[in-house]
Amino acid sequence: MPELMRCGLHALGTSIRDVVTQLMRDRRGAAAVEFALVTPVLLMMMLTLFARGRGYVQANAIEKGLRNGALYAARSENPLSADDQASAFNLAKTGTLDGSGGFLASAWADGAATLDLTTTTFTVDTETIPVYRMDASVPFDPMFPDMMSWLGLGDITITLNHEQAYVGD
Repeated sequence: MPELMRCGLHALGTSIRDVVTQLMRDRRGAAAVEFALVTPVLLMMMLTLFARGRGYVQANAIEKGLRNGALYAARSENPLSADDQASAFNLAKTGTLDGSGGFLASAWADGAATLDLTTTTFTVDTETIPVYRMDASVPFDPMFPDMMSWLGLGDITITLNHEQAYVGD
């Protein structure tokens, strides 16, 4: 009977309107309801920020590798030998000349990742200077793989490039 009295049903003649009014004025449990409504939104925002941060870290690692590979190519003998080109690719992907290190970005292990090295020229007055360009296209490796499809987003690809003028030995 005490439970009924707390809800406002202490008299048989109490109308439904009075009961509803008392229930609407009762604030017990309001914080729990607000928490239940806000928590999924905050969790999604937090997971999105984590995924975005991971994307920045991966893009930074890929850019660092491209910079190192292009600089190595620019300091090698022109035209590049097959060994020098392989070393530039290894530097871009693993940070080591022989490719023995781990990948700078885990997505390099994905078969869809591509890396290209091209040579163009740039003319200053009458002098023609070779310019090495490394292009990378690497799939984003999310922390939570199913999160992107759950949010309705497709696969994300990190596409970067770096150019370096020939500097010789």
